[in-house]
Amino acid sequence: MLDVNDKECLAAGLDPAKVKSIARRLSRAALDAERLGMMVFGGSGTGTLRFNDRKRTEYGVKIGDLIVAHLDGMIDGGAGDEKDWGDGLLRGE
Repeated sequence: MLDVNDKECLAAGLDPAKVKSIARRLSRAALDAERLGMMVFGGSGTGTLRFNDRKRTEYGVKIGDLIVAHLDGMIDGGAGDEKDWGDGLLRGE
């Protein structure tokens, strides 16, 4: 569900229409990847496109997803926590 938080955009000095355009393109790409069995993964400021080939070791332990591409731009990750810290704006961890 694509959703742009207008109040937060304005607090950041960003045009909500431009944010929505970027979010729409990123969402479309993520959905295209998902249809092919891939996901966009972010962590530590870098991003990758990964494919879950469901491989396991001889002991049944799942091994990591295949990293099929490295992405440009700042793509950070984490638990994805969201909270209003009392200023009425939604903020991440």
